[in-house]
Amino acid sequence: MGLLNGERQETALPTGEVVRALEDPVYFVENIANTISREAEAGAIIDDQEWTKVLKSVDVDIGLLLASVVLIVPLFNRLKVSPVLGFLGIGLVLNRAGLFIENQEVDQFCELGIQFLLFEMGLELSSKKLSGLAKYAFGLGLTQVLFVNLAFASALLPAGEALGTKVLEFIQPGNDEMLQVSSVLEAVVIGFALSLSSSAFGLQLLADRKMLTTKFGTASLGVLLFQDLAVVPFIILLPVLQSFKSGGADGGVDVPILAAGGATSFLDLGVLAFGGRQLTLLGFRAICRENCTNDVFVAMSLLVLFGFSFATSAIGFSDSLGAFLAGIILADTPYSHTIIRELQAFKGLFLSLFFVTIGTTIDFPLFLDLWPIALAMTLTLMASKTAVITALGPAVGLTWREALVAGAFLCQGGEFAFVIFGQATSGSTGSLFPMGLDELLVIVVILSMALTPLAVDAALAIAGADFMTPEATEDEDAIDVAIQVEGNMEALDIARMGSDRMGQSVDESADGDKV
Repeated sequence: MGLLNGERQETALPTGEVVRALEDPVYFVENIANTISREAEAGAIIDDQEWTKVLKSVDVDIGLLLASVVLIVPLFNRLKVSPVLGFLGIGLVLNRAGLFIENQEVDQFCELGIQFLLFEMGLELSSKKLSGLAKYAFGLGLTQVLFVNLAFASALLPAGEALGTKVLEFIQPGNDEMLQVSSVLEAVVIGFALSLSSSAFGLQLLADRKMLTTKFGTASLGVLLFQDLAVVPFIILLPVLQSFKSGGADGGVDVPILAAGGATSFLDLGVLAFGGRQLTLLGFRAICRENCTNDVFVAMSLLVLFGFSFATSAIGFSDSLGAFLAGIILADTPYSHTIIRELQAFKGLFLSLFFVTIGTTIDFPLFLDLWPIALAMTLTLMASKTAVITALGPAVGLTWREALVAGAFLCQGGEFAFVIFGQATSGSTGSLFPMGLDELLVIVVILSMALTPLAVDAALAIAGADFMTPEATEDEDAIDVAIQVEGNMEALDIARMGSDRMGQSVDESADGDKV
């Protein structure tokens, strides 16, 4: 991306990597080759002793992660609580105990978890699903993101006189500097990040309660699909906007340069998506034509994931955006369902890894110091999102009670908030937020996840037992999409395997003894 690679002159329009490649293709190819060579040779700089320390540290971290998965999932399934909360909690406990400390190794694990999570989300964004849920995605989803973003941004502005800051300062005085948002960009980033809900948490909660195929369940799915789609342009434009904010101390913004920066960013990613898709399809067709085994198919899927991650990183974007883009370009191909099925075990493991590592970033002392503010922000977030969806739901055919329940299922913050906050506080432009605000926002998102089951129970109690009318299953296209998503979410039924296969083995053993 032209704005992020090299120095930028204020009077020159950014060109982007595609234009640079057309201007000097030989230099472009040589630059890519040199980058790959530097990455490959980087490990040679580290001596054997340092490598031994790193590998031992990685071994310990992997062992702790696997032990966490084995312990948390059965326990929380038995308690009928989402394992996501367990992973966040165990990450906090391990970090506080000094066993799983936030460092470069943990950061790399977290990045892998994010990439697998976003790759799987991208695979779910097929045109068929979006068309089947268009009424909910572009009707309820679009308006929900806009209104929630507007509500939070208005509460954080104007800078220095924001109503939200004054209320929080009244609840717990002495934190005005950390809570003070200084620009419209900061308010928009916070508002957009908090308007997103958790696909991993919300869909699992709907599936666990057998409500994913109800009318409000499909509406919730449509909202989540739109949110996942809306994240892409936001993540692309955020570095561009940050770059101009950091360079615009005099208060002036060069609109032509800003527009050119955004245009070249989309051009770079568009060319990458088109060219990468053609190469990817050639690879999968060759594998299927030669009747290769599943391990080759899985290897190809992982190659696409990491190939797109490397490519987006090379042109100035994040690895995570590349993983998400890889999923999107495969979503409408004949291979998407097979990829989802084959990578199911990887998805669960790396999703666990993602939330455990997020748990290590929780600033527990900050929570103890600011728990009244954190709780007030969490309840405001959940109430605002529920109220907006309840108000907008009837416009797309939901009853107010169905909209209330859908709002409760979507009232939490989402995993994309962690990605956006991380991007907003890193990079060459420095942190976008005041010191400590991003840690507080992470705490708010996690608290909202923890309180969502209680919010759902309260909404179901208010709606009453008869709120799901026979008309709730009238939209066949939306229901078909929900059934497909529910099927993709199904893990191995270990309990059934234990009763059926073990029983079968015992019977076969008994028959053998008789013979």
